[in-house]
Amino acid sequence: MFPTLRHSLTVFTLGLLVISCTSSNTDKAELANESTIAEEEGSQFSGNIPLDPKLIKGELENGIKYIIRKNAKPENRAEIRLVVNAGSILEDETQLGFAHFAEHMAFNGTKDFKKQEIVEYVESIGMRFGAHLNAYTSFDETVYMLQLPTDDSETLETGIHILENWAHKISFEPEEIDKERGVVIEEMRTRQGADTRIMHKQLPVLYKDSQYAKRLPIGKQDILANGKHEDLIRFYKDWYRPELMSLIAVGDFDTQQVKVLFEKYFSGIEASKDPEPRPQFTIPSNEKPLISIETDPELPRTVVSISTKHPAFIPTTYEGHRQALIHQLYIGMLNNRYAELVLEPESPMIGGGANFRASFGDISMFTAGAIVKPKQVQASLAMLLTEINRSIQFGFSEAEFTRQKAAIQNRYEKAAKEANKIESSRYANEYVRHFTRGESIPGIELENTLTQHFLPTITLEEVNEMGKNWLTEENRLISISAPDTELPGLPTEAEVYSLWKALDEQKLTAYQETAIADSLLPELPTPGSVVAKDYEASIDTHFWTLSNGAKVVLKQTDFKDDVILFSARAQGGLSILEDKDVKDTFMAATIAATMGLADFSVIDLGKFMQGKSFKLNSNISNRHQTLNGESSVKDLEHFMQALHLNFLTPRKDQSAFDTFVARAAPWYDNQLVSPQSVFSEEMRKLSYGNEPRSFQMTGDVIRALDFEKSLEFFEQRFSNAANFNFIFVGNIELNKMESLVAQYIASLPSSSDTETWMKRPDRRTKGELSVVVNKGLEAKANVLIKLFGKKQWSHRESAKFEALEGVLSTILRERIREEKSGVYGVRVSGGLERLDNQYSMTISFSCDPNRVDELNGEIKAIFGELQSAPTESKYVENYITQRLKSREVSKKQNRFWSHYLLSLVEPGYEPLSIEAYETMLQEMTPQLVQETAMYVLNFDDSVTAVLLPEEDQEVAGSAE
Repeated sequence: MFPTLRHSLTVFTLGLLVISCTSSNTDKAELANESTIAEEEGSQFSGNIPLDPKLIKGELENGIKYIIRKNAKPENRAEIRLVVNAGSILEDETQLGFAHFAEHMAFNGTKDFKKQEIVEYVESIGMRFGAHLNAYTSFDETVYMLQLPTDDSETLETGIHILENWAHKISFEPEEIDKERGVVIEEMRTRQGADTRIMHKQLPVLYKDSQYAKRLPIGKQDILANGKHEDLIRFYKDWYRPELMSLIAVGDFDTQQVKVLFEKYFSGIEASKDPEPRPQFTIPSNEKPLISIETDPELPRTVVSISTKHPAFIPTTYEGHRQALIHQLYIGMLNNRYAELVLEPESPMIGGGANFRASFGDISMFTAGAIVKPKQVQASLAMLLTEINRSIQFGFSEAEFTRQKAAIQNRYEKAAKEANKIESSRYANEYVRHFTRGESIPGIELENTLTQHFLPTITLEEVNEMGKNWLTEENRLISISAPDTELPGLPTEAEVYSLWKALDEQKLTAYQETAIADSLLPELPTPGSVVAKDYEASIDTHFWTLSNGAKVVLKQTDFKDDVILFSARAQGGLSILEDKDVKDTFMAATIAATMGLADFSVIDLGKFMQGKSFKLNSNISNRHQTLNGESSVKDLEHFMQALHLNFLTPRKDQSAFDTFVARAAPWYDNQLVSPQSVFSEEMRKLSYGNEPRSFQMTGDVIRALDFEKSLEFFEQRFSNAANFNFIFVGNIELNKMESLVAQYIASLPSSSDTETWMKRPDRRTKGELSVVVNKGLEAKANVLIKLFGKKQWSHRESAKFEALEGVLSTILRERIREEKSGVYGVRVSGGLERLDNQYSMTISFSCDPNRVDELNGEIKAIFGELQSAPTESKYVENYITQRLKSREVSKKQNRFWSHYLLSLVEPGYEPLSIEAYETMLQEMTPQLVQETAMYVLNFDDSVTAVLLPEEDQEVAGSAE
């Protein structure tokens, strides 16, 4: 239930993706493999790309279109969607925000499902509001999303019945409309801040004379608060029309049953009579660059972007797919160069990148953008444009081209291998884009076939032409956003314009390619061996002990065909450091990652990995040092070599460290202007001001990191393989794995020293603490309540705590959001910690500053109710059903088993079987939840923190 803005470059720009709807006429209920395909013209691959033969596409007599696909991943689940080709772009001046408001009302009662009945039903069958029941509104469409279990046909039918009610039976009861006003306004409030203020300033400039600059989905607060009921209802009646609707169903079901249900529930919707055509809106061209330079006192970073507008490119033909591959090659090679530039010691950019993709309206956008260091706006703009111009003047090298081709080929091949393991939600989202943007949906197998066919035919000369085509003289956009502190050094519009013109004429030198080794290891290590093997049939898992004392756990699964997940963990972590050393070395793993491996810098490693599929990350937490990663089947040996090098020869590169500090320090310096950062720091000082191992993250902390000590600490943490448990889950061939484990893990150095984490004094300030922070320009309060306490850990006590958390989350949503209309959402999180026998629970939300006391009072009242008597059984029953349904899916995922097995072999842990846990879960009762509430839900040891707007300062306008 959220309005969306699609970003063409998520971090760097305001460029927004297209959501305009196009659709093609089809015969009624035709099978996709019988659909009309353009005649071939002398080639197997010419004309229009056909639809995936595994789906059914049809259209009802009233104009409602549908796609149905059987897919058994996850098992016994269905993803269904109602897509309405109507969004905020269609609002008139009295309706700003009502497209999104109408979507909210769909959950507040329909003709056949009263009030909160839809939400209650979905939660009763094991699904969760937000995760499995949701919707979004964008400029051009509204999409309703529902995941359902398909254990019985009645549940599936009820889900489709709910979609039908959303399509034409929303109640719009006056009382419910007025109650929901507060929820929508609170959703708006959650998004208020520097980024939103900048967006409101820049959109009218960058999208001058476009309706898209005037119709943000969230709307205007005055209309949301006071707009007429009839204007809201009029939007629904005007635009929720059958010819503007599409249905999607993907899942583990009988497709003909779903087709019959679609016809049963949706054929009765009367076809529109002489409907007003759905307007299509355009983005006007501009001869001179449109430039927006804006600052804000609370903006924590400086961002620049340059774009050029082009006619919308949505490939629907074979030739279009070939052209899209050319785009991918150019963008991939350009981004590789930007990645290198960012890592130069004197680079003005903290991060940068480029893309070309469809935007909203009738355009696609070529965009390059960057997060920049202080006082480096012009230098960053110059760097972005220079590299594009270098590609235009000299093109890319054959080596770059070969690597990027390999990367694209590998990506499509890997996706095709997993074609039968793709989750239904991904298919459903793809079909939404088909109905809203006209994307082709041939299926990944055909996409891979086309890619393997076309890639060898693409020449470097063709790719090199893209820069010339994209960097046009007209339709240029430039945006700069920065903190107020940067204002004195920002260029004027005239200076930006002159800079771009000057850079167009600069004479450059060609990119210099550096050769890299073709193997991570110049020679193989002397292998060790597997000295003991055990097998646990109950969980179908192998346990090996190696000659160097390391332990390896392997579980073969068929959940994915080309994925092997990896994790490893040993005890110790930061806990072994003395207090005085923590601040110097706490980022040791991050620092090691910035330097690469052995003889490979990060850039060289990136080049080596193009065309391969594996990754490995290390981390050092308070009590553990860990490794996580994954590999394709074919690249498993490369992965094992990287794992071996992580232990044996982490790279030592002072220049890379200096570059990391130069990038990271300004980032943390800038965070200090953010109200949320100030709020977080005040809470930290309140609770941990006496803890020497706790400190505020600032640029100065980064600058003070000790390179030598950090690298020494990292090497020490990964020096003894015998302390580690190595977990592999996925498509494993045991004989091959035994050879690789012996070669690369059993050969690692080890010792007989057994290390554990060290218990440190608990210096957290105890008692009933509170703090109010006045920081921020918006009329918004952030509230955080954190409860602490001691409790002996057990599996049963932990399960009770989780049940309380789930029940409390639902009740808070009902009372604080639905009844009080006081928040958009309430987050509840926490847990009972096994190693410390302590618990914490956090409740957080944002709201109107004038309602903080009222809502906190309601939360305390709910605490009292949960403590004084057992809660209604439905809350506990729904929680149990949701957890069991969630685990049905999780147990068919590699990640579940990776986490489970890592915990299973943790020293000092007494495991509970999966079956025993589920039995314990089913035995949960309202009385057990009440028992837990009695000791958890109290304020004897707690922090209540409230962030309010700055005192004696005019609050910024939030929604105009």
